[in-house]
Amino acid sequence: MSEISEELVTETWQAMSGISPEQARMEMGEAGREQPELLAFVLGSVTDCHPGAQELAVYLYFVIYRIFKNGTEQTLSPIPAEKIEHHLTRNEELLARLEPAHSRFLERAAQLETRSQPFVVKYLVDAIMEADEGEEPLELTEEESGTLYLVLKTAIDVLDEEMARVESVVSLE
Repeated sequence: MSEISEELVTETWQAMSGISPEQARMEMGEAGREQPELLAFVLGSVTDCHPGAQELAVYLYFVIYRIFKNGTEQTLSPIPAEKIEHHLTRNEELLARLEPAHSRFLERAAQLETRSQPFVVKYLVDAIMEADEGEEPLELTEEESGTLYLVLKTAIDVLDEEMARVESVVSLE
């Protein structure tokens, strides 16, 4: 399994922030064709959030998707809903167990949870935490921030698992 570098994460989000609306629509269409269940999961999971939070979720998903696509030379297979649901359940259970924990324990647990793709998860957390800054600040409720984190962390987990799978198949050949 390959850890995606901080440089690749930074290059990808910077490149995605500079694309035209037309190019963004084209790229999102491609992402929807290549990962239809994952995109449907993200869209369906944020329907209770306000429109700005929904837009942020879709944008962050798109950047995360491109990071993983740029992170391997292999083609990522479409991820089935069952795998997405499995990782979502795992992440929900982990968050529920950590909720009453001491803050120092939470910090350690968070480090362990980001171990496989620390720079991608850091990008996600930074983007959510900084949503209220910049030219167009976006006020996220605590619940919306949590939803975006849970949904997009699940997307990171399944994309990471798929990337590891395709890379291990290639290494066996």
